[in-house]
Amino acid sequence: MVFGPNKAAGPAPNPKPGRGMRALGELLRKQDPDPFSLFDASLELLMRHFMVDHAMIAKVSRGKLDTFWWVQAGAGAQEPLELNQGLRLCERVMLEPEGCLALGTVFPSEGGPWLRSFAGVIVRELGVPVGTLAVLHRHPFVFAQEDLDFLRSVAGLIGRVLELENLKFELQTAQDSLALSAAVVQDSALESSATGLPNARFLDVWMKTCLPRARRYKEPLSIALWELHDGVPKAALRKFSRGLRGNDLLAEVAPNRFLLLLPMTLQEGAGVILGRLADALGHPPMGATLWMPDRDDLMLRGALVRAGQALKEAAREGGGVRWKLSAKVALD
Repeated sequence: MVFGPNKAAGPAPNPKPGRGMRALGELLRKQDPDPFSLFDASLELLMRHFMVDHAMIAKVSRGKLDTFWWVQAGAGAQEPLELNQGLRLCERVMLEPEGCLALGTVFPSEGGPWLRSFAGVIVRELGVPVGTLAVLHRHPFVFAQEDLDFLRSVAGLIGRVLELENLKFELQTAQDSLALSAAVVQDSALESSATGLPNARFLDVWMKTCLPRARRYKEPLSIALWELHDGVPKAALRKFSRGLRGNDLLAEVAPNRFLLLLPMTLQEGAGVILGRLADALGHPPMGATLWMPDRDDLMLRGALVRAGQALKEAAREGGGVRWKLSAKVALD
């Protein structure tokens, strides 16, 4: 996000005491409940308060600190160089006993050729460190104790928002899991009468339960689609299904039409599984694709179109697995 014009050369003046806290109070009273709008507004508040070039939130993801949200000053500036320099210092913040690091002058060996001053504090969820909040500037800046206190206050607000969003997500996940369990118990129509495999109705419940989590944690999903005609032993499908991993799903989505979903699996890993499946079924034509959480719609519509197109191509070629990875597919 771009915020404000380029700053003039030279150190930025320190704001008047108390002004930042009053602005934070106004933010709490007027802010849109959307958490991402609050992240924007909080970082923009830091930009106005400190008159610096960047403000950023870094968050721990899979054991690594990554940029989560950021605001910059100056049109045309790009994220990677400046924020990667700041990210190295954010990693130091996580190691500080007091959870705070303020460097009025950053040497090139610490921040790189652009970053000259930095202040960061730990963001906590339920008391557990989960990331950092930081401001970055291209000129030296003298950070007073009240500046760090203000930065901690904004970090506390961000931590509470993250806590609330996680509680909402956990509640929704629990409700979806309960709905899935209740549907399995109450409705025997969730299985195909021909094969005993989950059917399209079960698939719909599965997607509502699993895909929001995959979107949240940016987890890819491999998809394979194929058809079996009379004479092919469908017992092989049931045997293969029993050997799948816990979150994998093999479903009969229409008569003689089957779909395999492999969460957290990229093309290389899926290729091994599809090879075993093809051996068991006599190598029918198969269409395969990847659902990517940052490119595809939540309910797999675009990915299923790609898989269907790949299946047609595999059938024309006489069999085998045909992958189609392009996300740019016109939906009918």
